[in-house]
Amino acid sequence: MRLALLAVFATVAVAGCGGSDTPDVVVGACTIAPATQCPGADLTGADLQDADLTGANLSSVNLTETNLSGANLTTANLSGATIVDADLSDADLTGANLSGATITNTNLDGAILCGTTRTDGTVDDTSCPPTTETDTTTTATSPETAEVTSFDVGELNCDGVTSALVSVSWETENATAVDIALDTAAPTGFGPSGSTDITVACDSAPHAITITPRNDAGPGVPETEQVETG
Repeated sequence: MRLALLAVFATVAVAGCGGSDTPDVVVGACTIAPATQCPGADLTGADLQDADLTGANLSSVNLTETNLSGANLTTANLSGATIVDADLSDADLTGANLSGATITNTNLDGAILCGTTRTDGTVDDTSCPPTTETDTTTTATSPETAEVTSFDVGELNCDGVTSALVSVSWETENATAVDIALDTAAPTGFGPSGSTDITVACDSAPHAITITPRNDAGPGVPETEQVETG
């Protein structure tokens, strides 16, 4: 009985080293913790359910009849390990290395396999989340509607003549060009801003000068000014 008590005391003393409020579990001289270094350790029959062994070096370990259900083995090195009659159900094996490992009669139900190196060296992405394809199609932005911001028609002097010139000036926004027409005549194209002279008949009849802005989206709203010749 005295020897048994001493053995228990020794186990507690080892586990309590380091002053941590929650001491690491030690199994078979292997500290069960993230990034632990336990190559060749014997973890036969150990209950490591939900253990965090992220990035652990468990190469060539003996995991016969070991319970690792729900354990986090992300990026762990399990190369050459003996995994026989073990329980790895729901374990996270994302990025884990199982190359050269012996795996027989082991429960892998629900285990996450993504970027996991299998025993034959190939990569298993069975459990990786689906990749969302990014739509790289460039959506062309339609140009804004062209519009006239100013349109000025000068006075027409028909004294003693049958026709005279009238000055026209304009400015636009979002336009690449304008079309200017007198009455129903075919329009003439001009730049998006500028001025020109238009010949108008002095026949005492009213005449209309129309300007229409346009760009790649099509024509904008036209504007019309009347010219009096009487």
